[in-house]
Amino acid sequence: MPVIRDLIWERNEHWLLRLTLGMRHLNLLLVSFLACLPALSQSMGSNDEMLSKTRGLYDAPLTRQLVSFDCAVQFDWKRHFINTLGTVPSAALPTVNRLQSLSHRVFVDRSGAVVSEIPSATDLSGTPHASDLEATLQAIVSSGLNAWLPFATNVILPVKPTTFTFQPVDAGFRVVMKGANVSATLNLLPDMRITSVISELPQPQHFATEFTTGPNGYLIQSVKTGSRAEAQTSWDAIFAYRYQNIQGFQLPAEVVVTQVATGEKWDYSLDDCKAMTGTVLNVQAPKK
Repeated sequence: MPVIRDLIWERNEHWLLRLTLGMRHLNLLLVSFLACLPALSQSMGSNDEMLSKTRGLYDAPLTRQLVSFDCAVQFDWKRHFINTLGTVPSAALPTVNRLQSLSHRVFVDRSGAVVSEIPSATDLSGTPHASDLEATLQAIVSSGLNAWLPFATNVILPVKPTTFTFQPVDAGFRVVMKGANVSATLNLLPDMRITSVISELPQPQHFATEFTTGPNGYLIQSVKTGSRAEAQTSWDAIFAYRYQNIQGFQLPAEVVVTQVATGEKWDYSLDDCKAMTGTVLNVQAPKK
């Protein structure tokens, strides 16, 4: 059956091309997402009591004593090929086995997630497609955790100095934020869980969110990302999270990244996690 195997492998090459091109778009979307959220967080308004109460409902470990954490990354390449292609092509087996032998860890702090091969980067030039697939996995792992970070640092909700107002609506509350190059709206349920974020400035963005209740407050369960400043039913990417307790902090145990246009799902888990704790001090330069 060499023809069928060759056709399957050819299909895999087309899948790899779609994935590589799609991930460029996904990474650009995530950069836009992360670039826009710190701007949204620069807010202040007359509803300080409402904001303080709402902020206290969310579990944001990187606003407490969690400074950083690092974990081993577990990813099943064979299962991923089967879920994506329906089989592991025989021509792909050397690549799959080579990739499965690699070990990675990810380091996460407030500035972002960094994935590294342990103990050092491997030369994969002799294995077909291995370098591209390994680089894609690293991008997927970092993008999944970078999409989680705005919720772990609680920058979704406003702080100062842009103005904001809590407005009661039938579905719960609407938080409208206005400022220099910032125009955004948060929609909240009556229990103050955020259901969506619609941003017009600094650029059009739309996010739909679902939260679960953890021991320390609301935890982000899924976030859908889109590139339009309006309600929508089609999305660019979906990120989903399951949690584990590490030294008293709820940290991601499993992350699923779905590329909506192609349907590819990347499901990885984190174990052997180590957390660094301490007190973060914001130090400003002395005034002249």
